[in-house]
Amino acid sequence: MAAIEKNREGIPKMRVTHCDRRASVFVVEELELLEDWLQHSFRVQLAVGTCECGLFQTLHYPCRHVLAGCAAASIKWAPYVHPEAVQGVRNGVSSDTGRVPMAGVVWTRLRLNPLMRRKAIGRPVFTRFQNDIDEVERQEKQCGLCRQAGHTRRACPNQPTDEA
Repeated sequence: MAAIEKNREGIPKMRVTHCDRRASVFVVEELELLEDWLQHSFRVQLAVGTCECGLFQTLHYPCRHVLAGCAAASIKWAPYVHPEAVQGVRNGVSSDTGRVPMAGVVWTRLRLNPLMRRKAIGRPVFTRFQNDIDEVERQEKQCGLCRQAGHTRRACPNQPTDEA
């Protein structure tokens, strides 16, 4: 495949900073940054079939970071080419016609600060600090009808009755 050969040409421009051959995890650092890439270090997980650049998942054949990791660990890259990619080459279909958008699975999850979240429903949160002046002395409850202490409206002796 011409695209894989093109990716293999970029291997000398990369350095593998972390290589875990048993877990098939590599961290590949690009020595020469490309104009459209903001990131210069990519994590490759061969067992899962992912690379942080997103091209390994979307194009179904090894990107240049995967090839650099395989070369550093002396692993053959051919088993990581998906049969669909080989079928596309046989049919004359080029899947490397432009930039492929990254899949949503590859994006990192945002961890939101729960303290910054607004209260969705209910009464607003009381934010004013009270001091000694704001303290209210506890009073005995008063009746709503006669305003006397010691009973409530339900048990008020002055409550009107329906006997007429």
